[in-house]
Formats: sequence, structure tokens, C-alpha cells
Amino acid sequence: MEVEVHARPVQSWLAQLAIADRAALGARLTCLTFLFAPIGDWQLRPPVLVLSAAGLLFGGLWRSRWLWLALALLTGLRAALDWPLADNHAYLLAYWCTALAVAAWNGDWAMLSRNARWLIGLTFAFAAWQKWTSPSYVNDVFFLTTFLLDDRFEDLVVLLTSVSYEQIDAARDYLEADYRGGGPEAGLPFELPWSLLLLARASTWWNLFDQALVAVAFLAPVKLGLRRIRDPLLILFCLVTYAVAPVAGFGWLLLSMGMAQSEPDARVRIWYLAAFAVLAFYAEVPWAGLIVNTFGLE
Repeated sequence: MEVEVHARPVQSWLAQLAIADRAALGARLTCLTFLFAPIGDWQLRPPVLVLSAAGLLFGGLWRSRWLWLALALLTGLRAALDWPLADNHAYLLAYWCTALAVAAWNGDWAMLSRNARWLIGLTFAFAAWQKWTSPSYVNDVFFLTTFLLDDRFEDLVVLLTSVSYEQIDAARDYLEADYRGGGPEAGLPFELPWSLLLLARASTWWNLFDQALVAVAFLAPVKLGLRRIRDPLLILFCLVTYAVAPVAGFGWLLLSMGMAQSEPDARVRIWYLAAFAVLAFYAEVPWAGLIVNTFGLE
């Protein structure tokens, strides 16, 4: 009998989650994304934070056309001010806030679900197309240079390959000197180990195929029956990619959009919420460096 008493609140919560308004869930996760990953400079950031906090905390304010119109204008202004150096997801965030503003203005929240699917599908389709048509991407050069030049990946490289921190520093000095036109006389200061080549190859083909699959799943007509794999593919992409890529804000945005088009299934929505929390862990905990230091792998 005691088990039933404890089980009922959980069952009730799951039932409520399954029938919850997906637009409300997506909008509130978007507001949470603004709070977790603030955007813009000191002039834009305060109003964005105040608006997103209000949308998250005050009842049905997430439905306000003025809230989302203001956030659409602010995110659009942020992308314009940073042009042409704005991150890709800065534009996607402005598009998404605009979609929320249009849905709120018309009171047509079913429109938001359709826009979420199209935005996700097109984002992944263009990303996959760019990668498949780039010779320097499909030949693994992109990830080889990224792993050696970008210090945000060095813990992962040391953890998963036989390359040391000292070798990464030496390779970075060589590559940066060559990029600046210094023209070092010697070649790369060490031979690339098979483990680094394998990591670059796996990263390349994971991105190529997973992004293409997400695009197909979200853009395919309903009659093809691919709707059931949309959410698992998107969640898997976020869990794997943002464990490594230091752009959790992009992942949170994708999960917010994914939630806004999700089916009324408590299990799927729990996975979206869990993935959102896991990305927060990735953002705040240097897990690869902790493993390297704990087990003396450097």
C-alpha cells in the first residue's frame, strides 16, 4: 500500500507532462536557455534576462505577443550587431523567437510546432549539405586542426588519444606560426598517432550522418512514418555532440525547439528535460579534464 502512495504523485506528474501544452514547454525552455546562456553585450543582456525570467516565472506570460516580439527584436539586433561574426545559432535563436512571436500574435500554437520542425530540419539539412560538399571536412582536416588548435578540446584529445598536452602545445605553436605566415622550417613536431586520426575520422562521420538523418526525419512527409525517430535522433545528437562541443546554448535551443514539436508522450518529454539537464552538467563540469587528472592519463 505504501508503494501505491508514493507511486501516485509520480504517475500523476507523468500524466500531466504527457498532456502538457508543448508550446508552453518549448517556450519555457527557451526562456530558461536565455537564463543559462545569456546573449549580447551589457546593453542587450539586461532586458533579455528580465524578459526571459518574467516569461518563465509569471503564469501565462509565455503566451504574450509583446514578450516574444521584444525578444525577437533583441535577438535580431544582437545578430545584426555581431554581423558577420555572429555564431550560427544566434541567427537560429532570432528566427525561433520570431516564430514564437508570430504564433503568439495569431494565437496559433499549432503553427509553432510546424515552424519548430521546419527550423530544425532545415538547420540540419544545410549543416549536412555544407559538410558533405566541403573537401576539407570530409577528409578529416577540419577536426584534426580543431583538436590541435582549440584548447577547449585538449582534455578530450588527451583522454581519448595517445597525444599529450605538451605535444598539443607544440603542434599549436607550429600551426599558428604557419597560419600567420611565419613558415616554420620543420614539419609537425610529432607524427600523428592512429588514435588521433581515428578520433577525427569518427567525429567527421558522426556529424555527417547524424545531421543528415535528423534533417531527413524532421523534413520527411508524415506518410513515410519517420516521425517516431525525430525526437530520439535529436536528443542523441545533443547528448553526444555537446558533451564535446563547448556551445551548450546551441544544444539548449535545439532541445527547446524539439520540445515545442514533441508528441504527447511523457517518456519523450522526460528525455528532453533530462538532456537539457545533462547539457548543463557538460557546461559546468570539465568532465574530460577531471577523468584525465583523476587517473593520471596526461
